[in-house]
Amino acid sequence: MKKVLIGILLAALLLTIPTAVQRVQIEESNKTIETIVPYQSAIGWMIEDPNLTVDEILKDFKETGIQSVSLEPDTVSSLERKRLITTVSASRMHENILLTQKEPLEAPFDKPGLFIHSTGLFDFEKVTKGLFEEQFEFSLDGTDYLFVPGDSAAIQSTPIAYDREVIAAVLDSGLSIVPRLRAYSDEKQLDQMINELIAIKQPGVEKVLFIGDKVPAFSDPVRLKEFGEQLKTAGYTLLSIEFALQDGLNQLAYMTDLNLVRLHSLGVTDENMSESSDKIVRAAKERNFRAFFLNMSQKEYEQALPALTELQKQVDNTLPASFKRGVAKTFEPYSVPLWQTALALLGAVAFLTLAAQSVFKNKKLTYIAFFGSLLFAVLYLVVQQSILLKTFALAVAITAPIWAVLVKKEPQKKAYLLKSFAQAVGIAAIGIWLIVILLSGNQYILGIDLFRGVSLVYIVPIAFILIYAVWGNIKNLLTMNVVYWHIAVGVFVAGIAFYYYTRTGNAGQVSNFELQARLLLEQILYVRPRTKEFLIGFPLFILALHVAKSYPKAYYFLLIPGVIGFLSMVNTFTHLHIPLLISLLRSGYSIVLGFLIGLVLIWLYEKVWKKVVTIIKMRWQT
Repeated sequence: MKKVLIGILLAALLLTIPTAVQRVQIEESNKTIETIVPYQSAIGWMIEDPNLTVDEILKDFKETGIQSVSLEPDTVSSLERKRLITTVSASRMHENILLTQKEPLEAPFDKPGLFIHSTGLFDFEKVTKGLFEEQFEFSLDGTDYLFVPGDSAAIQSTPIAYDREVIAAVLDSGLSIVPRLRAYSDEKQLDQMINELIAIKQPGVEKVLFIGDKVPAFSDPVRLKEFGEQLKTAGYTLLSIEFALQDGLNQLAYMTDLNLVRLHSLGVTDENMSESSDKIVRAAKERNFRAFFLNMSQKEYEQALPALTELQKQVDNTLPASFKRGVAKTFEPYSVPLWQTALALLGAVAFLTLAAQSVFKNKKLTYIAFFGSLLFAVLYLVVQQSILLKTFALAVAITAPIWAVLVKKEPQKKAYLLKSFAQAVGIAAIGIWLIVILLSGNQYILGIDLFRGVSLVYIVPIAFILIYAVWGNIKNLLTMNVVYWHIAVGVFVAGIAFYYYTRTGNAGQVSNFELQARLLLEQILYVRPRTKEFLIGFPLFILALHVAKSYPKAYYFLLIPGVIGFLSMVNTFTHLHIPLLISLLRSGYSIVLGFLIGLVLIWLYEKVWKKVVTIIKMRWQT
């Protein structure tokens, strides 16, 4: 049975090569990045300096390497900021009338509301016709107003329209427009602004960026579907903001055939220029981000323009030559034929069965693993629900590092260390390959669909190896005498555990020293290897292999931190939005450096540790 399973596994690996190659080709063919600056920043700069013009700012944007300008719909408030209208609240109008001893206002002007006067540059009444439930003409001392009853704050925030003049100016300057839209609770406002969004679609207006944590119509499935169809028909590309979980965005993404670009939004200050540049380069290079939204914090244009210029210069100096500036596009459609998925499932069945056979050495458990995983694979092929595929991938991701460190050891053979390490890495690599094939497609590259169970991959293998190590040594552990070196080892392992805990996840703590070391490694190696792999897991696994020659039972305890390297390597590839070649390069560095550092640990163990333990024993005995 073992030979048959190995044959099935090898066949699955070879026949699924086209899927991995296709993913690499798609990722490597899309390396155009786009930077976006909000037009709201320009409004603020022009208010601070009335001599500034839109054309001047747009020309400077173009020269600094900006590709696009985001534009929000004008509101009553923003129109007033742009000096296109003036507003007077109902209470202030009443005060003015009393002070000038005019006749008190009568219905309908005696209600709370807002009096709006248009300048000669903007016809508010014409643009907003039908927008408000009620609006009345009013004149005072020769000045015409439009009175809108209601809450003043709500009226001020009412969306009106996208500024067509600004759109024309931006497009004429050679830049693109990225309209922004929020989820309006008022259905009338929502419909109007969606119609506005569709109406301004033209060459140069290609993407839409949503405001807030919800997309328009997110709570109404029927309206959301209609909105998705409108976006698809118009040809809009969606922008997905990192860490901004916008309700309804995933549904819209699927409705628009995954026509989506990943966007990273970051604040730009004079103090964080280098940090912002590093973030942009790293996000483009390592995480498939193709659009970057620059929130300029400088209030005056004299400070903002040099900051923007310097940021763009730093990015260009460190961005790999394979990348270029331009209008970002989504990745080419990429999906896996069902027969390729079926092969990967068959390979995963063989992988899980062989792992159970190798680790447990129990026929009953081996058969349970085989028939259980086979039944699960058939179930997926029948119902084709992605949750089943993800569960299968999770099982492989948890199993791979466990099997890798528990692979059969033969210390008496030549090149034992190298062969055992290569065998363990090979097992982990096979598990990684199966995961990559099982979870393939644009939805994973774009981060719309994610691998679930990262925490389990971090925890279960360590817990399993801990139980495995203790299980066969429980009696000895309970009866043994504790000596100083035991305490030293305990403190050392506890330190590793604490470091591992603080470094796990997106919120992990990183010291300034480690940040600097990371930057240095990136500059030298293009992409840095993971610390948990090349400094902790792999070196300690190499040391464990060496210790196994003399202490065949005790070495299992070194496998507990040693498994960290393999689970971290597997976890690297479960971040499916990271380019596959980047993950391969990063893991390659970790494997080589981890092996070399492991050899250094062996030297320290032989030349230093043994002598120190001998000295302590002699002094303790005397």
